[in-house]
Amino acid sequence: MNNYSHSHTDLPSRRERLFIALRVPAHIQNSLRISAEQVQGKLDFRKWTDYRDYHITLQFLGDTLVSDIGHLRKALRLATVGFQPFELQLSGWGTFGLEEAPKVLWKGVEGEVDQLHLLQKQIVGATASLGFEAELRPYSPHITIARKFLGQNPGNEDKGIFGVLPGQFLGVNSWMVQDFVLHVTQPGQAPMYEVVDTFSFS
Repeated sequence: MNNYSHSHTDLPSRRERLFIALRVPAHIQNSLRISAEQVQGKLDFRKWTDYRDYHITLQFLGDTLVSDIGHLRKALRLATVGFQPFELQLSGWGTFGLEEAPKVLWKGVEGEVDQLHLLQKQIVGATASLGFEAELRPYSPHITIARKFLGQNPGNEDKGIFGVLPGQFLGVNSWMVQDFVLHVTQPGQAPMYEVVDTFSFS
């Protein structure tokens, strides 16, 4: 269900911070939440993602004029053409930045990642006509769990970060991707990301 209210669109000159993402279903959110809770007492990160906000970013759009959202919706509908549902599953842990002081702690995905890369490419192509630019670095799909390591590794200094991360969750850790969403960021709220629109594969 889209909760994005019309009050957001009162001023056409207003800007909203938008990004395009794959949602993570509830059973995956919960298994990730359990893993994150196991790690929180062992690793000191400044910010832990609210489990309801877990997602896989496809394209960050940044501050976008509210008056452009209609064109964006049209372009994104075209990006779904020819896509069939595909399966993803959780894989291992990873970090961005220095291994001893990472900026981001994330969980990876595996499965039909070639389809995921193809979808991401199609979306970037669809939004390019509206002036949105692709990131220069290669696309690296992941689910952000925490940001900004503060250097404390209580009681586990000798193990390093990867020594204290839990192993593979034993429950069901795969899901079918059948759509993607346009998200708006609501700073200071929990959860912080709200669905503007959902784009199902036709």
